[in-house]
Amino acid sequence: MSSFALKTKESLCELNVKGLCCKKAQLFGMLLYGAKQGIDEMILYSESEAVISLTERLILECYGGECEIDYYSNGFRLILNDKSTLFEIMRDISKKPVCSKCDNHMLRGVFLAGGSVNDPEKSYRLEFKSMRKLDNIKEILDKININYKTTVRDSYNVIYIKESESIEDILNFIGASSAAFEIMNAKITKEIRNGVNRANNCDTANFSKAIRASRKHIDAIKKLKAENRLALLPENIRITAELRLENPGVSLAELASLHEPAITKSGLNHRLSKILEFAENEEK
Repeated sequence: MSSFALKTKESLCELNVKGLCCKKAQLFGMLLYGAKQGIDEMILYSESEAVISLTERLILECYGGECEIDYYSNGFRLILNDKSTLFEIMRDISKKPVCSKCDNHMLRGVFLAGGSVNDPEKSYRLEFKSMRKLDNIKEILDKININYKTTVRDSYNVIYIKESESIEDILNFIGASSAAFEIMNAKITKEIRNGVNRANNCDTANFSKAIRASRKHIDAIKKLKAENRLALLPENIRITAELRLENPGVSLAELASLHEPAITKSGLNHRLSKILEFAENEEK
């Protein structure tokens, strides 16, 4: 799990959930889609201690049940094997949402137990995965107009989203507004950086083009000079040729301003074209 995803989950775990129905909806999302269910127990694994602690607290607050928590190689494990609590949870878990916020908390629970989100500095991707079918999650995402795709990976059903705007909408929906803002900020930063790079690339390309054109003109002028033909050019064109030879690195705008009086850039281009024409005519 990325550090960004871990930080997002930890911030969600700190949010206060008021209604009992919403607490249950969030717990059901965590257990139904994240826990492994046996005949007489549920086991939830997580890299986040905050997620495991929250699950334990919700079980206690909603059902008065207790569970065990221990460590394993990659994180933490919650074991719920109290039969009466398991029975009550399984009895309630299929009930319809009670209030308008239950879907938000259900999806938050699914994300906490089986979701992930990439660091926006690297790429945009949010996932929900579970060994169970994700039809209920699809219904919620359809309600809030989220474009998503599905796949199967290592026996897990996966819903994934790669559009930054949709990821922001989901994070806001489940209460992770700070993470949504970070994605928005990262996107703006990338767009600015890409714009600067494009401008720099354009400037570099224009500079390279100007250097090639300058070299072409200078080669033509040197050729005319070597052949003693420079003096044969019309005076205005000869002046331009001499100025270009004396100032090989200046831009066309600067070269035009060096004339006395200054000439326009289009006038300069016309004279430089004439220089190339004079140089090429001798070769024919």
